Amino acid sequence: MKTNMKKTNIKKFVSYLLIATGFFLFFANVADAKECRTVYGGGEVCETGDLSIDKKVFNPKANEYWDNIDSKDYTFAPSEEVKFSLHIKNISNIKVDSARINDDFDRLDDYMVYVSSEKGDYRAEVTHYKVKFDFGGLNPGEEATVYFVARFKKEGELPVGTTCVTNSASAYSHDDATSDSDFATFCVKANNGKIVTGTTPATGFDLSNILVVEALAFAGLGSIAWKKAKSISKK
Repeated sequence: MKTNMKKTNIKKFVSYLLIATGFFLFFANVADAKECRTVYGGGEVCETGDLSIDKKVFNPKANEYWDNIDSKDYTFAPSEEVKFSLHIKNISNIKVDSARINDDFDRLDDYMVYVSSEKGDYRAEVTHYKVKFDFGGLNPGEEATVYFVARFKKEGELPVGTTCVTNSASAYSHDDATSDSDFATFCVKANNGKIVTGTTPATGFDLSNILVVEALAFAGLGSIAWKKAKSISKK
């Protein structure tokens, strides 16, 4: 009789232990935003979720956000404000519990100053030349858009002429592993300001001008070849 009771108690204990272990693993899985599966040959693979990011810059002339603004379409002026939008989305089938965006403002620091982020559920934190947004958890398919504003420095603080700059942003779904990155390019023109010298070419360029130069070069080579051909034929 005592033996049967001991066996029953052991079974109950094992059952409770298995149930407790199951709950622990379940909640640990949710907290870490991981989805694990056993792979052939032993072991397991865990997914930590995946995010996409779309960075845009506002074109005042078109009155809409663009991926990039060419100098032909619109050129910003010194002291003019520039609006940015950052759209993040959980494109995985599991919850991401630590979604965030880091905008690399360090590359803009020579040309711009951070102004503000628009009011909303997510406010920007500016530290160490980065504009950071923390979204907390994002469910599968959930998305959010945040905005911030920067302003070009005064004319005397910018290089003379047209300068095009590129600003990048990255989304993180787990720890410090980059899930996705995107960038936006735009230009500013200063008539008076710093005169930058050196061997580095200008940041902005016009593809049509390059094609014209190449065409003239080929035309010159063709003319030389034609003259040589004529001289040979006369001989």
